[in-house]
Amino acid sequence: MKSDYKEELNKLVQRKKKEIPTSFSEIAVNNIFTILEYTPNYLTSIARHFDDKNAVEPIIEGKRSFRETLIHLLNIEGLHYTTIYPAFLLNKPKIYPIHAERDFDRLRLFSDFQLHELLGAFCLERRKSLSFLKSLNKNDWLRELSEENKARAETIYWRARVLAIHDFTHVQILKFQTNYLE
Repeated sequence: MKSDYKEELNKLVQRKKKEIPTSFSEIAVNNIFTILEYTPNYLTSIARHFDDKNAVEPIIEGKRSFRETLIHLLNIEGLHYTTIYPAFLLNKPKIYPIHAERDFDRLRLFSDFQLHELLGAFCLERRKSLSFLKSLNKNDWLRELSEENKARAETIYWRARVLAIHDFTHVQILKFQTNYLE
């Protein structure tokens, strides 16, 4: 493994962002689904290399452990309840200033979960998210949310794009850190 993979990671992420542009298109939505569907499969595959004991150790020094990565991804899924879902259910809802790590992590929702339970919870949450997103039509994807101090309104599409790029980034980090390539 390269000790510093950030440059290569940034190139991969920039390339992925071009495949999922900021404006809605059917092709971009398909690319979002490809990433969002891949993540639970990849995590399930790589989880075979971890148990409850070694999953709490940083994969490389100074970085997240596999367990911490799973909890982080679960907390991001939790943001759906405060962003994407209200955008569908309400007319231009406000985005609460909730952060996945600083705020959701304080809830300690997963502190007593075993590794297999964390993985199962993530897969279930992702399945729910995908089920919802796959039910959307074009007008739904373009439903807006507003965030304080931001001129541009965000959309369900924008938030799903952010989620996909976030997933892609963390999967690539895990691949670099573990040298685990399928």
